[in-house]
Amino acid sequence: MGQGRQEDRFRDPRAIRDSGDDGFAFPEFYREEKPRLMRFFARKLGNQADADELSQETFSRFARGASTLTLASPRAYLTRIATNLLRDFVERGSTLLSQRSASLDDGMVAVAPDDIHRDVQSRQELARWMLILQRLQPDTLDIFLRNRVEGQSYREIADELELPLWVVQKQMLKGIRHVAAHREANDD
Repeated sequence: MGQGRQEDRFRDPRAIRDSGDDGFAFPEFYREEKPRLMRFFARKLGNQADADELSQETFSRFARGASTLTLASPRAYLTRIATNLLRDFVERGSTLLSQRSASLDDGMVAVAPDDIHRDVQSRQELARWMLILQRLQPDTLDIFLRNRVEGQSYREIADELELPLWVVQKQMLKGIRHVAAHREANDD
């Protein structure tokens, strides 16, 4: 890592640039930084669609934010926006899975006694998902079920289990990736 990049980490990215700067070219900045942001989000989320969406939102907020002419380090400011977006994204569980999933009670429909096929199909689907969830590590499964089934927030789970919030977030990310992988495999 070059000396200039190390210094960028410790400066406030919103600080005013020297007046001798030539200006800022957003299109060039976008082309240079988009692949880095995509790798960052894809590595953290394991999902290219979410990575692309968050990358676009990061650039959108960057463009709406402080004037680029006043930034000491546009890259550091962009990284700060990306990190905050990722944290917010994970905290609210805003993934493809949570957008497509429904509460367990929502899917409960009384089965007519003569609808044996639907009853069998429902039992098979329940057994399949129970097997999928049982493949999770016990701690991950416990945290995942507390959030998705019991409706506890990440903060409530962390407080109840006496864990740091980041541990709960990490375990939830593992659970969400696991379930999403099986759901996507089923959708194909």
